[in-house]
Amino acid sequence: MRLELERRSFGETGVLGRLVLEVARGERLAILGPSGIGKSTLLRILLGLDRDFEGRLDAPERTAPVFQEPLLLPWRDARANLTIPARIGAAEADRWLARVGLEGLGHRYPRQLSLGQQRRLALARAFAARPDLLMMDEPYASLDAATAARMLALTEGMLSETGAGLVLVTHDPREAEALKARKLWLDGRPARLAGAVTQAADATGSCG
Repeated sequence: MRLELERRSFGETGVLGRLVLEVARGERLAILGPSGIGKSTLLRILLGLDRDFEGRLDAPERTAPVFQEPLLLPWRDARANLTIPARIGAAEADRWLARVGLEGLGHRYPRQLSLGQQRRLALARAFAARPDLLMMDEPYASLDAATAARMLALTEGMLSETGAGLVLVTHDPREAEALKARKLWLDGRPARLAGAVTQAADATGSCG
């Protein structure tokens, strides 16, 4: 995937400035920065959801998003939340459910699952699509520390197993480290990629 961005504006306000971003299959990249800097806007451009920008995007055929909210189909059970979007059979869906710790819960609806279970279901849905590139937007936000740690370990393991690449949007460099992702900093107004996060920022665990 390669993005050559000239500018993304909302009205007269420039949100993203000129930047070049390239991610190969199997490469893991984390884009860090404070809230409101434009991280989610950049991810939406990479996903092809936002086309109102100046520049060029060459994206792989298979990408899969994981957002902060699970965005599940509330009227379908867990198994159908995999079979329908990923276009797979029930047996394969059950294998993915087992892989994320939801074995035997395929008949349950999203409302019958905890938030952590819903997040795991969303993760299974993304990997079931067999993406070349997984794109994640603050997927561990609002989870308690123990649940987030389990989700990070699960994600890292599945990335290693499938060989998929990763673009992670986050404000926490510790998440990038847990996923073994190269870290880049989004800063400025309009925001640009400023290079690798400094060791000082890593040590504080803060991007502000």
